[in-house]
Amino acid sequence: SRPALPSTCTAPICDNAGGIAEMSELPENVRDVTDALDAAGNTTAAIGKGFAIGSACLVGLALFGAFITRAGLTAASVSLVSPLIFASLIFGAMIPYWFSAMT
Repeated sequence: SRPALPSTCTAPICDNAGGIAEMSELPENVRDVTDALDAAGNTTAAIGKGFAIGSACLVGLALFGAFITRAGLTAASVSLVSPLIFASLIFGAMIPYWFSAMT
């Protein structure tokens, strides 16, 4: 059996292969093939990123629910309509990006 290659890896590999083919002055049909494979890899990577973002949102919601349960709060006391709670959630969601931007 062949080793599995993650779908997100195909786009950079094909892009590099296309660059090598271009620098090696290979026939144009080689570049056409690598461009088509690169486009397919980019599409599968974009679909995979959508699933990753969706699962991250679901995990965030589950963690928020676990926090409410563990802290002994009621659903009525934690309302996302409250400006203070909503602003706190937005600020909390921005913190990882803020720290990442500082590096």
